[in-house]
Amino acid sequence: MMSELLRMERHVDMNILNVELSENAAEQIQKLCDTFQKPVKYFYDEQDDDLAGSGGAYYKVTLPSDLDRRTFEANILYELLHIRQFEVGFPTLCYKDSILFDKDVELVEGLGSSIFFGVLDIDVFERMRECRYIDAVYRFVASIFESLIEYASHVYGSLDDKYNFAHLVLDLAKILYHANPELDQAIREAYRGYPAVLEQAFKLRDMMHQNPPDAPDTAVVTMGILIDELELWDLFYIKIRDDKVRTKSEFDEFRENIVGQ
Repeated sequence: MMSELLRMERHVDMNILNVELSENAAEQIQKLCDTFQKPVKYFYDEQDDDLAGSGGAYYKVTLPSDLDRRTFEANILYELLHIRQFEVGFPTLCYKDSILFDKDVELVEGLGSSIFFGVLDIDVFERMRECRYIDAVYRFVASIFESLIEYASHVYGSLDDKYNFAHLVLDLAKILYHANPELDQAIREAYRGYPAVLEQAFKLRDMMHQNPPDAPDTAVVTMGILIDELELWDLFYIKIRDDKVRTKSEFDEFRENIVGQ
């Protein structure tokens, strides 16, 4: 009887954008939001920017409409877990002034997004599993995996160009991190025409497994590994708290300090 009373006391009713959330989702969301320095406001992605506002006094979470409840809850948790990372000081990936950025901003932003979210999503997905949303993580990963398989027949730009090469490697490495042996083999088969890309992608996947980005400093190390291995210090630097990791030598020094702690 006492345990039942305690369970009832812990129950949290929550409605977001007219969706009644499950008890588990409500508890997980409430637990996260209670730690934030600012309140969270939710909007559907088709709402006008003027209606949503910039939200300087709050965190703005924008969600797709027409999702089933389970996916809706998972999307909220995904966004809130990224807010959590921001609040606890996870690193930011920043762009350097470069000729390539002026020439092909889409390519540089694509590379940056693959590094930034490829690293931070590792921690987010692990925490979503802990929140009992492993099925949602699987769907997120599966949708990206299916796109990569479908895209394998695409004629890529010259892979002799290190940026095109890095773009494909990162696309594969960030999904391979979450893959099982069956999916590994499917990627190997689909991209068998790109042996050098596969070799580097699997190498980076293994290195990320050896350096899980589960805290701000370890996330810097994982981002730095990707930038360093693909020789992208000319495009990016990493900002952590008030420090900047801008070059290979600065990254090596940062990494040595982490190991020494």
